[in-house]
Amino acid sequence: MTSKSSPLIFERSREGRYAYSLPISDIKTNSVESLLDDKFIRKNKAEFPEVAELDLVRHYTELSNKNFGVDNGFYPLGSCTMKYNPKINEKVARIPGFSESHPLQDEDQVQGSLEIIYSLQEELKEITGMDEVTLQPAAGAHGEWTALMIFKAYHENNGEGHRDEVIVPDSAHGTNPASASFAGFKSVTVKSNERGEVDIDDLKRVVNENTAAIMLTNPNTLGIFEKNIMEIREIVHNAGGLLYYDGANLNAIMDKVRPRRYGI
Repeated sequence: MTSKSSPLIFERSREGRYAYSLPISDIKTNSVESLLDDKFIRKNKAEFPEVAELDLVRHYTELSNKNFGVDNGFYPLGSCTMKYNPKINEKVARIPGFSESHPLQDEDQVQGSLEIIYSLQEELKEITGMDEVTLQPAAGAHGEWTALMIFKAYHENNGEGHRDEVIVPDSAHGTNPASASFAGFKSVTVKSNERGEVDIDDLKRVVNENTAAIMLTNPNTLGIFEKNIMEIREIVHNAGGLLYYDGANLNAIMDKVRPRRYGI
């Protein structure tokens, strides 16, 4: 796949060219200088490109066509590959009754949204085998952090607040160690073997009395299923640690096995 370079928007700029023009206002206006203190006034004119609207649209459309994703080709990244959203789902999600509801809206007016939230929670419980589900996290990394804070509370409640290490495979997504750090844990890297899976011998080496959890994606970020997941589960659980299972690739195992079976 080749892609030719595009000129910068400033290279398309021509003095005096505008995307649109407005009629002279018949409403009395005040100058910016009369409304703001001098410290807020620019000393030099802002350097904005001057282009016609059609040139502007074509420029950014051309740049957008350089993007590569699941809509225009095979995307072999292991993690997140299998989260393709059918276009009808995107359409339904944008129905104004859902997308424009407000957190402080009257309860009687959002029963449809509440029903969908409840139904989704119950469906995720069935799919994953978990006892409870929360939809509070707003994004993947937020979900990681939420789980890690639950882990921290669990260990502290058991009188094991000293557990401050989270094991992260060297193939893991970058948010894993970042979330661990943000939750107050130290990240400990476990190596991959020649197949791209967690190296069991190295896992045994890094597990200790300070292990709070291991963060896994399965299939992993390389797109490989961790066939030794049951052994990984036993090693971590026997050390008193917990398993975090990233849902990025849930579609790959959905309806085949519930993550709960792997000790999550």
